[in-house]
Amino acid sequence: MKRYKKILFIPLIASLLLSFESCNKDLLNREPLDIISSDAVFKDENLSLKYLSNLYDFMPVGFGLYMSEGNMVLSGLGITDILDGSTDLLRSPASWNENNSVMIPGIIAATYNPLDVWGRTYRGIRTANNLIDGLSKSPLKEEFKSRVTAEARFVRAFLYFDLVRRYGDVPLITELQNFDDLEALYVKRISKAEVYDFIDQELSTIADILPAKAQLATAQSGRATKEAAWALNGRVLLFAERYEKSALFSAKVIEGKAYSLESDYNKLFQSYGGNNEVIFEVMFNGTNKGHAFDNLFLPPSIDNGWGSQTLPTQEMVDSYEMLNGRLITDQQSGYNAQNPYINRDKRFYASIVYNGSTLKGKVINTGYLQPDDGLNLNERTITGYYIRKFIDETLPFSELKFGGSRTSWKELRLGEVLLNFAEAQNHVTGPNQAIYDAINKVREIHGGLPPLSNNLSQTDMLTRIMQERKVELAFEGHRFWDLRRWKIAEQTLNNKYFHGMKITEENGLKKYEVFELKNVPKQVFLPKHYLMPIPLTEINKNKNLVQNPSY
Repeated sequence: MKRYKKILFIPLIASLLLSFESCNKDLLNREPLDIISSDAVFKDENLSLKYLSNLYDFMPVGFGLYMSEGNMVLSGLGITDILDGSTDLLRSPASWNENNSVMIPGIIAATYNPLDVWGRTYRGIRTANNLIDGLSKSPLKEEFKSRVTAEARFVRAFLYFDLVRRYGDVPLITELQNFDDLEALYVKRISKAEVYDFIDQELSTIADILPAKAQLATAQSGRATKEAAWALNGRVLLFAERYEKSALFSAKVIEGKAYSLESDYNKLFQSYGGNNEVIFEVMFNGTNKGHAFDNLFLPPSIDNGWGSQTLPTQEMVDSYEMLNGRLITDQQSGYNAQNPYINRDKRFYASIVYNGSTLKGKVINTGYLQPDDGLNLNERTITGYYIRKFIDETLPFSELKFGGSRTSWKELRLGEVLLNFAEAQNHVTGPNQAIYDAINKVREIHGGLPPLSNNLSQTDMLTRIMQERKVELAFEGHRFWDLRRWKIAEQTLNNKYFHGMKITEENGLKKYEVFELKNVPKQVFLPKHYLMPIPLTEINKNKNLVQNPSY
């Protein structure tokens, strides 16, 4: 089966189309706009909304590849693996996927980067600029134009953020370009600080224009709100290390109380849309638009042919605290290495399939050579674990196919905002009550954990925030970026194999042995990998572009 998958996958990748999923439920079925003049589009509200829907398609989806109108699509956050698959959280058994073949061995290059978004993103930016320009000359009602323009600016701000976190300095294009002036198309890179200035200014301005969550009709779920602009700006400014302003924007979301933490962490990621913790999401219907997470990542015994394409490591499992709030390395934690899965952080049970877990009504055995999903069985787990987070436990087997999954991608949610605030504010003031309140709320409601000790130093608090982000935001792609912005990717990843769990049984007694995952590549992470290379094709097209160092 693995050989079949590899042969199938190569032509599919070659045929990927860079079209992107709409966030608006009402606009899931769209008509092509390329046969209608732009002048006509911006004189009609419905056509303008369809154009906006096309723009929202450029927002990222962290489930890996997905289906849109019969085409396979990727958005730079993974293909048949997910973004965190090249961190210490996950490992894949597939030697040919993007992480094992390129990202983990560190052979990313200007000629091939499976996570490249340069061309796609600048197409999205041109789409946004065209919408903004078209509406500026439109006879439509000012209220309509103002809101749709603000939404276009929201998407454009996100796209610039995605560019700067990948490539550093990038060209900033804020107006519709004239193709009659070819020289003007050769735009130089400007400093990432200037790009962050632009993003901050845009998000600050449009937050006063966009509707608040309370004003958003249910049918408009997936469209940007005031709170989404604040939340995104809090994240952006955290990356920019502008901590005081980052904390301010995250605090606006928290203090507005429009969102609340979902008490059931598993339910949060089962949602098809509209969960009260989620601030911005990309939605699917599983028919003409659907993703493939379930098809790719379920244990093979309850899948239909793929499955087990990314698997939690022992390092990830060991990160979950005991219910008494102590790390398993603490001698007072009560952790028992020969009974390791009891009394752990509630998020462990909602995120990880471990030996003896029940998933979709079936007990999953991950022990060494144990049927049906055991370690070292053909195409089964190589770490002793499977991923549970994001798995749709209600999806019928008959709908388990590429494009059949319909859980939403939660791009911004309150859990992240609380941790963004805690981290930014800690840099400004050191631990204070607002920081403790934010992180403890996440720990208590999602993890079932007690509060942190109230005498932490600023450094100790940062360490605890890093730990909390690793667990709370696991598999959502944040770990990939956190390791880079904290500048700890080299020490965490480079020259490392990670680990799995081998469980054997003799005379009714289970034996748990941690082992090194030497059947996948040893990780290489060099200083140049903090940035991605600009594609060589773009360097060749634009004489003013300069490549990132060491590529």
